[in-house]
Amino acid sequence: MRTSARCAGAAAVLAAALLAGGCSGGGDSGSGEPERSPTARESTGPTADGGEPTADSGGVNGNWTTTSGSDALVLSVGDGQAALLGRSTCTGPVDTGADPVTFTLTCADGDEERTRGTVESADGRKLEIAWESGTTDTFTRVEIPTELPTGTGDLPSTLPSDLGELGGLPTE
Repeated sequence: MRTSARCAGAAAVLAAALLAGGCSGGGDSGSGEPERSPTARESTGPTADGGEPTADSGGVNGNWTTTSGSDALVLSVGDGQAALLGRSTCTGPVDTGADPVTFTLTCADGDEERTRGTVESADGRKLEIAWESGTTDTFTRVEIPTELPTGTGDLPSTLPSDLGELGGLPTE
């Protein structure tokens, strides 16, 4: 439970930083692999509101999550940049002009399992990426709230209002 909360919190902060920060960067222009169908730009799936798809609704921009084995992964894509959080933290450019769309990531710990990948399919709700390592991940789009909650609702009155009231907490 705590790991999920940390991933969600990290994803929210990362997504806000990437999408609001206006990151930009160059990228590798293609992988030399044959065309795959459908690509992110060719998708004709419906949008979340049921209307006609827009250029981005079938694209890769946004926040995505999946579980790979016992590892939860969060992928945030925006402004030509991507960040992948999981066992490793990886960042780098996304070439959305390539067909198929390509990811060229660098992981802080040197992990190379998910550093170069190509989009196999994207329909606005699902995003499938095949990594050069042989791993394939299918991500599901997640919406991250853009506004903070207001009001506390019906919280129990017994919650401590001061951290000092918690007493001595055990340390690990």
